[in-house]
Amino acid sequence: MRSLLLIFCLTLAGWASAQTNVQGGIYANTTWTLANSPYTMTGSIVVFPGRTLTIEPGVVVKVQNPGLGSQYYLEVRGALVALGTKSQPIVFESAVPNDTNKYAWAGILVKGTQGGTIDLNAIHFKNAYHALDNDQADSTHHAWKYMRFEHNYFGLMYPSPMDVDSSIFYNNEYGLFINAYSQVDTNFITHCRFTQNNVGSNGYYSATEFLNCEFDSNNYGHFSANPFILSYIGFNNCNFIANYRAMESPGGAWIRNCSFTENGRGINQANSCIIENCSFTGNEWAADVYNDTYFTNNTVESNQNGLTVARTTAWGNLGGVPVVEDNQLCNNVLYNVLNGSDFNLELEKNCFCLSDSAAIEAKIYDGYDDITRGLLNFAVYDTSCTTQLYRVLKVNILGDTKDAQLALSAYPNPVADVLVIEGLKSGDQVQVRSAVGQLIAASVAQGEELRIIAQTWPDGLYLIQVNNQTVLKVFKQ
Repeated sequence: MRSLLLIFCLTLAGWASAQTNVQGGIYANTTWTLANSPYTMTGSIVVFPGRTLTIEPGVVVKVQNPGLGSQYYLEVRGALVALGTKSQPIVFESAVPNDTNKYAWAGILVKGTQGGTIDLNAIHFKNAYHALDNDQADSTHHAWKYMRFEHNYFGLMYPSPMDVDSSIFYNNEYGLFINAYSQVDTNFITHCRFTQNNVGSNGYYSATEFLNCEFDSNNYGHFSANPFILSYIGFNNCNFIANYRAMESPGGAWIRNCSFTENGRGINQANSCIIENCSFTGNEWAADVYNDTYFTNNTVESNQNGLTVARTTAWGNLGGVPVVEDNQLCNNVLYNVLNGSDFNLELEKNCFCLSDSAAIEAKIYDGYDDITRGLLNFAVYDTSCTTQLYRVLKVNILGDTKDAQLALSAYPNPVADVLVIEGLKSGDQVQVRSAVGQLIAASVAQGEELRIIAQTWPDGLYLIQVNNQTVLKVFKQ
């Protein structure tokens, strides 16, 4: 019995010491095997040029924290190959059990300036200040799947275009940060979840599409920081649930087929955006739409406050009013629509799910309630929201230009290759300007129709001016 107990104790001691301590330079091709896992980094590690560190699926790397303001790191001047799998991810984490520290180690730094490269998949990064970085822009379009970023300060902020699929960003200061170095190609973020981060995703410099993603319980779901920096960023079939602010300051974004539920604010300060076929329910404030935003075919229902329309003068006199059409703006507790500026706006193509104009007016906040605000025209529809019964006209918005504006048309909208403008008169001066007023094209109409090549235009919003008056808006994509 005594010998059996001794053997059992020795076995336990063997298990307790079954780890491999690593630090220093890697000067020869090296493999960290599952059999020798976990690996404990007792100091920083450098993979030297021409050498490869390979990490097998399932390996756990625990990083000690030296304290005193220092952090250990893994620096890649050669190559790092770490291809985990969904069932056997590779884990980098603090050596302290259940650590929630976002500064326990520095992260992985790729020295692209010395030829450093990475080949990664199914990696779990935890407790790092900057989980993955490169000291120069990486032109490789990386494809990463089954990644997890947890308790980091910067989860994924890597200077390259990337496809990220089926990955989780949990409890980071910044989950995903798309920076300017990613703009050489479009980033695709697919089937990812952003939860309990201060900022789930951040970025406005690079073309990025979020497809079938979920943003829940974040302080900010997506944060663009500046609504006046326009960039191609898109959200399709994404869900935003219980965020303080689901989407902050998107500029030049398209947001389609998304749901916004029980957020503090659904969309805040949308500038020059396309927002369509979305639902807003149970939010403290559904959406704010600013200059030149198209807000169409959405359902804004049962929120504390519905839709705010506004126009800012941050660009001087540039930037037009938002376009709000074909929406259902119904049953919001305080107001269905609020006018946040002094412009007048036509809302006759929206349904308020009420047959009494006085009841509709009671839930519209405009110049009738505050003389510093503009007026909002509206219409009354039948209970199916398909047949307009009558209009309530508070102000003649179109004025003397009504006939001219209704006669002109531009198609296709959005445009890809050739824009056709119809309804012109011979001699009309036609100009195309970007959303910030830059002249893109100019021509003189020779008849009722004018064709303009748009193939090389950057994606975004454009204003069509006829005889120095802005009469049409089109999107290029």
